Amino acid sequence: MIKIIGQLSRFIRKVTFNLLPESLISFLIVGSLGVLVHLSILKIAMATVAHDFKYANLTAMLFAATFNYVLNNKSTFSDNALVGQHIYLGYFCYIGITAVGMAISLLISTRIYAAHGTPIIAALSGIVVGSLWNYFLSYTIVWKFLFNRSKQRDQPNL
Repeated sequence: MIKIIGQLSRFIRKVTFNLLPESLISFLIVGSLGVLVHLSILKIAMATVAHDFKYANLTAMLFAATFNYVLNNKSTFSDNALVGQHIYLGYFCYIGITAVGMAISLLISTRIYAAHGTPIIAALSGIVVGSLWNYFLSYTIVWKFLFNRSKQRDQPNL
């Protein structure tokens, strides 16, 4: 799957005349896969555990965020992939960054659901809100800052 994401990202970048960075395209592809995870978990959670949309949607958000983090670390940011202890620190930073996006997403999706009663449209609306926020902050903080710190830490003192 990781090779397919890379190939598709490069193809889309060429088709769009290099207007978008390959990492953003890859991030959005991973995010699209995360949407499928989100909607699947949402449906399962609403049918079984949490019949209240707000709690089912929050559960789906956490599953999707974890899925996205792991896949982005292996594909989108493979050149700066976090390993060892840094993968856990990166995960907690990523979750912290996406928590703001999740809060906004949850607020928007809950209001849309209350107004229209359609879980998929409500959830997708909330997902769109957080996508760019998550990309720019996670790219900058998780995969640039933490990767550079881990490289510095791994280098011997001269």
